[in-house]
Amino acid sequence: MPGTTAQPDGATVTRHLTRLTAAYPAFQFSREPFGWKGGRWVAERRDRAASGLRVVITEDLMELHATLARDRDRCHAR
Repeated sequence: MPGTTAQPDGATVTRHLTRLTAAYPAFQFSREPFGWKGGRWVAERRDRAASGLRVVITEDLMELHATLARDRDRCHAR
């Protein structure tokens, strides 16, 4: 189906989530249902009052990582 992203296997997902958790401890990660579009990866900042992104929602773990990295780089540049 056009526009859908192939999902990695369970071991790959576990590795990605382990790396994300280590790299971005200010966030908690989950997979949530998103209506008829299916599941989406969610990164929520634990401290909602902190500066920077608060929530990221995407179907792609690599996009999630890239978005968090850009946010971290932008926050550190200030």
